Amino acid sequence: MCGEGPMTYEEVRAWLWSLIDFERKPPATRTPYKLDRMRALLARLNNPQDTVPTIHITGSKGKGSTSAILESILRAAGYRTALYTSPHLHTERERIRLEGQPIAPATMAACAAKVRAAAEGLTGLTFFEAITAIAFLAFAEANVDVAIIEVGLGGTLDATNTISTPLAAIITPISLEHTHILGDTHARIARDKAGIIKPGRPVIVAPQVDEAWQEIAAVAKQRQAPLVDVAREWTWERRALSLHGQTIALRHHTRPEWAWNNLHLALLGMHQIGNAATAIATLTTLRERGALAWDDAALQAGLAHVRWPARTEVLNAHPFVLVDGAHNDASAEALADTLRDLAFHGDVQWDRLWIVLGVSADKNIAAIAAPLHPFATGWIATQANHPRALPPDKVAERLSTILDPLAVVLSAPDVRTAFTNALHMAGEDGAVIATGSLFVAAEVRALWYNIRE
Repeated sequence: MCGEGPMTYEEVRAWLWSLIDFERKPPATRTPYKLDRMRALLARLNNPQDTVPTIHITGSKGKGSTSAILESILRAAGYRTALYTSPHLHTERERIRLEGQPIAPATMAACAAKVRAAAEGLTGLTFFEAITAIAFLAFAEANVDVAIIEVGLGGTLDATNTISTPLAAIITPISLEHTHILGDTHARIARDKAGIIKPGRPVIVAPQVDEAWQEIAAVAKQRQAPLVDVAREWTWERRALSLHGQTIALRHHTRPEWAWNNLHLALLGMHQIGNAATAIATLTTLRERGALAWDDAALQAGLAHVRWPARTEVLNAHPFVLVDGAHNDASAEALADTLRDLAFHGDVQWDRLWIVLGVSADKNIAAIAAPLHPFATGWIATQANHPRALPPDKVAERLSTILDPLAVVLSAPDVRTAFTNALHMAGEDGAVIATGSLFVAAEVRALWYNIRE
């Protein structure tokens, strides 16, 4: 795969991080986002993105989890799978997965060397464009059976939207995000994300607010793309819950053969059941079209073994330690619901619960803190090792102004100190929740498992 390359993996990392990086330093407007450069780069590589059967997925919430569920089921069905997601937690290689494993350093280096050579003379190449091209090339040269490709930002002008004929497009729930780039209403954001819908190719749409739904449906109709409405066509529920996952049931309203009563999903949260429903709606659609084959055994195994780290992930039972990348009101509400459900079902109890909170500078701290405040004994404001992170004193200041006067708000200069202090104050019978940013969750996870890259 990709042969032998002249670059080492460390040289690849240095090259990637030398490029323009909209993830760490996002532009102020939509203007810098264009597809011309990406199309030119891929053409020089013989368009690897169109040589592999692909499922293309966008949305505001749940696209990563839905992608991971799809990949796990298809791998259990015997397919050689590829998965492309962003951002990464511990290593850039996590973004590019082959058969469930991060791409090997040597393989990434060899593919990166080809991409860098092909990019010669192209001005303004971005980190995301380069690593997306590396992923496309690696998947093509590995000759995978199916690739699940997650959009980085939006849809219409995202570097992944160079895929010409995906097997299907998926749009997960849309909320207000990146409004200065995508638009300041659900409708405008939906219109941007609907850009991944391709003529004649099915689009599977997760539950949406009405104005988002109307925009997606209009684009699907215009492009004659068969539309699957998950909210109207499927019903799902939780049957049981534990720290190890949940037992779920789901059924299609008009196809009685599409019904399952006791599936174990190894992800926590009611929102993950909706993500699983979206994934299964996609798989049933593609099986009906003769594109992919799978059976109940693969479905059961894929759901039972799916992993999506730092998303409502339990690291320990006693003390209870959970990390989650909740960074807006919707994800904080989902985290609060999960904590409430776990406590109600008796799977976890705590005497004290400390929340380690760090956020990016553009996030609404009040929206994140409000649903979690009823659980908190105290808060420790901190800062991830990321250029967009808000300084701890600013996080603490904002928390103090929005919480009740008796709330305990401390601060720590870094995630390691904040987490260590939280564990000490929680004690063996307490709980620690690290949230507010995927980068905070990732750093706590790395500390807990002693992960280094």
